[in-house]
Amino acid sequence: MTKTHTYRGVVWLDLESPTDDEIGGVIKRYGLHPLVGEELKRASTVAKIDFYKDYILVVLTLPVRTRVGTTYSIVDREIDFVIGRNFLITARTETIEQLEYFGKIFEANAILNKEEKIDHAGYLFYYIVKRIYAGMVEDLENIRDALAEAETRIFGGDERDMVEALSGLSRELIDIKQIARMHHDVWEDMVNRNDHEFMGGEFAAYVRDIRDQFNVIHEIIVNARELLADLRETNDSLLTTKQNEVMKVLTLVAFIFYPLMFIAAIFTIPAGGIPLIGRPYGWTAIMIGMAVIVAFMWWFFKKRRWI
Repeated sequence: MTKTHTYRGVVWLDLESPTDDEIGGVIKRYGLHPLVGEELKRASTVAKIDFYKDYILVVLTLPVRTRVGTTYSIVDREIDFVIGRNFLITARTETIEQLEYFGKIFEANAILNKEEKIDHAGYLFYYIVKRIYAGMVEDLENIRDALAEAETRIFGGDERDMVEALSGLSRELIDIKQIARMHHDVWEDMVNRNDHEFMGGEFAAYVRDIRDQFNVIHEIIVNARELLADLRETNDSLLTTKQNEVMKVLTLVAFIFYPLMFIAAIFTIPAGGIPLIGRPYGWTAIMIGMAVIVAFMWWFFKKRRWI
């Protein structure tokens, strides 16, 4: 499916799950290299940038946070950009919310004739990437809110439940970092190779702004992972302490009852002349003796600060 947007002489072709015929038509229309067409057809594993005489190919792999049941997961989405002087081509195989949202804004701006600076398609590319990165920041802020909630629950006594929750958040941050790991190199290359006439020297500032925005995202990821590591360490420490306390109590209870079981076993030996057996108040005396032993052992443990 192809959507065409036109604004101030700049054409934006948005290809969603394009067919070979659609890609072939775009390649012929704008005189693109056949390798660009191959790139638009297949999915890449990493972000990259290729420079041609009159246009630039930029491939961005995007981490998108999606809800799966009661949890979240990070899925890999790709957008291919072909940036010319008066045209911008975007190609993707699946719907990307931020790009759909930008398309609506773009149409509204065209209708309202707002004064955004779009001297060439590079500026349109800049606004799209800014919108996409804003979506990534929003996802990371949601993860950070989840970490804050996890911190509250950790100190609220939900250490056991937080083990799985923290593991899920860790997986999300790892996936985001892995999917977007090459973006910085793309922007560095674009800044250093900003020698195309249709871009102009002024556009370098916009590319640097994109690079700086990604650096902010990278810092958010790093800070979130550091917070996650601290929370996991704290949660594991509290969980271990709680488990140790349970084990200590169970050990003390067993240690207290072992002597009582031994005494009870003695009085059940089938032999004659066993003290208290068959005597009035014998059972009561045995119970009182056991209670005294339990009380003494409890006092001893408390004095030793074992409980």
